[in-house]
Amino acid sequence: MLQLCFLIGSCVFAFVQITNRIGELERRMELTNTSIEELVSKHMIEEEKERAEMEERISFFEKELNLNPFSWKRKKK
Repeated sequence: MLQLCFLIGSCVFAFVQITNRIGELERRMELTNTSIEELVSKHMIEEEKERAEMEERISFFEKELNLNPFSWKRKKK
């Protein structure tokens, strides 16, 4: 009878430990997902800023360094 109580108690303890471990892993997963979403949004904002700066540089070089020989005549007139 004592062994049966010990077996049931150890099974209940193991079940509680596993349940707590799974709950902790789920909480960590939610925190990690939130962190990843924040980092991705931050990266997207930085990427948009960088893309806008590159477009400004490209438009500047297109205006200043006109390499199209057919448009050279237009500037002279």
